[in-house]
Amino acid sequence: MRALLVHNPTAGTKGHDKDIIVDALELADYKVVYVSTKEDDVKGALKKHYDLVVAAGGDGTVGYVFCHLADRSIPIGVMPFGSANNIARSLGIAGTPAELAEQWRIGNLRQFHLINVTEGGGEKEVAVEGFGVGLIPALIKRRAKGKKADGADDIRRGRRALEEVLHEIEPLDVEINIDGKPWKSDLISVEVLNILFTGPALPLGHAADPTDKRLDVVVLEGDQRKNFAEWIQAPQEAAPPVSARRGKTIHVRWRGADSRLDDELVKGKPEWRKVVLTRDPVPLHIVRSAKHPAVKDAESAADKKTAKEKRAKVDEDDKAPTPKNKEKRRRVKRRI
Repeated sequence: MRALLVHNPTAGTKGHDKDIIVDALELADYKVVYVSTKEDDVKGALKKHYDLVVAAGGDGTVGYVFCHLADRSIPIGVMPFGSANNIARSLGIAGTPAELAEQWRIGNLRQFHLINVTEGGGEKEVAVEGFGVGLIPALIKRRAKGKKADGADDIRRGRRALEEVLHEIEPLDVEINIDGKPWKSDLISVEVLNILFTGPALPLGHAADPTDKRLDVVVLEGDQRKNFAEWIQAPQEAAPPVSARRGKTIHVRWRGADSRLDDELVKGKPEWRKVVLTRDPVPLHIVRSAKHPAVKDAESAADKKTAKEKRAKVDEDDKAPTPKNKEKRRRVKRRI
């Protein structure tokens, strides 16, 4: 099978270079056509037909492939090599190039719907992660001025910067309408999310599901700053302290504040702006990993062994000369 490899050679750390990824794909019996996001015509390559398209890089690379793939029936394999890897995290994708390539099965696919974003003037775009006004755009703006780190250190820096922005940001002049009904005011942040993770690997869209027809609208009110700041310190421990609703058609109208579409920052204007967000009806198809049959058999054997050991423990406990067991035996003898 022919695979188009779209690779960001500057994403991630050592162990994710071109040769290693190509070798991994060839080991899995793919004939590889390589394009670099830094040198080649990626958009042109994504117009051609392949059996598989592989997006190898961070969220920027993966998002670009998702948004510009001409034929959405072509399966997409994701190899996450960035820092946050919000798209891959949300899809449960992780592993080395060799592990991912060998576990992919072209027939084992998951649908992924993009977001259609229509601006007030009728201009249309698509997004993968989400649209926001307030907190995340302010974070993107601040982090653009600093030097990016690698891996977990970059996520730590992003969360520290987000906490700083959280205490500085002013209330928004914003209006939200979900499926024809107005919702919430007095906000400092609005996020319309398509996937679970956003920003510095934070699970803000805790109900987001790119396989269904609804989007998650997540808002933060001014009096939630303290709780949100505490949550940022350990976001894996609990759901985010935000207000959230889901809907099929989301209208957001605002003025003054910056906005963002995925990781692209749009500078705020004094006049009112408006976007309408809906699901794109034509899905992408993301390749899922499948466990090797030998691994499955080994797990099954381990499960059986564990169950057998539990049954033996129960039997042993029943035979032990405890007061409870002695009373149980006396009741049985009386019945006999």
